[in-house]
Amino acid sequence: MTLPSFPNVDLFSAGINALNGVLVARNPSHDRGYTVVGLLIMAFFGGIGGGVSRDVLLNELPSPFKSVEYLVVCLLMGLLGLAIYRYAESREEGFRKRTLAYFKSFTLPWFAILGAHKALDHNLGIYAAILIGVIATVSGGVFIDVLSGVTPEILVPCEHVVTTAVLAGGVYSVLALYEKNSATFFPVTLISVLVAFVFRVFAVREHWAQIVPYVPAAGPATRA
Repeated sequence: MTLPSFPNVDLFSAGINALNGVLVARNPSHDRGYTVVGLLIMAFFGGIGGGVSRDVLLNELPSPFKSVEYLVVCLLMGLLGLAIYRYAESREEGFRKRTLAYFKSFTLPWFAILGAHKALDHNLGIYAAILIGVIATVSGGVFIDVLSGVTPEILVPCEHVVTTAVLAGGVYSVLALYEKNSATFFPVTLISVLVAFVFRVFAVREHWAQIVPYVPAAGPATRA
C-alpha cells in the first residue's frame, strides 16, 4: 500500500504541537519559573517529540533531524504561544482555560493521524496504526510533564487525550484503507481531525466520564 507523502502536514503538526507545548508549560500547573529560552526548548521538544517517537518505532531517520525547518517552525510557534498566553493571562481565568482547551483539542488529532498514516504506509494493520498514532500524540506532552515534575497526563484522568487520539487514528485508518484515490487524502485527513476535535470539545465541555473511570480503593475500616 502506497499513500501520498505528507511532509507539509508533518511540519504543520510539529508547529501546532510546539505552540500547544508552550501553552501547557506556561500554565500554572506546569510553570516552574521557566525563562523564555526554557519555554522555547519546551516548545521544540513538545513539537518534535511525537514525530521522533513515531519515526523511531517505524525504523526511520526522524524527520526533524533531516531539516532545520522543524527547529525554525517550532521556535516561531513557541513565540506565538507566548504571545497568546500573555494575552490570555490578561483576561479572566475561564477565558485562559477555554483557550488552552480549544488549542489542545485542535492539536491532538494531527500526530495521531500522521502516526496512523505512516504505519499504514509501512503495510502495518489498523491496530498498529492506531497504537503508533497514540504514542506519537502523547510523547511530546509526556516530555513536558516529566520536565515540569507533573504526573504524565495519560496516567491520570486526562480529558480524553488517549480517547481522542484513538478516535482520530481509527477514523483516518478506516477511511484511508478504503480510499485509494490520492487526491482525496487531504479531505480524509480533515474529516478525521474534525471528528476528533468535535468529540474532545464536547467531552471536555460536558465533562464526559472516562471510559474506565478511576474508583479509589476503600481504606481500612476504622474501629470506634
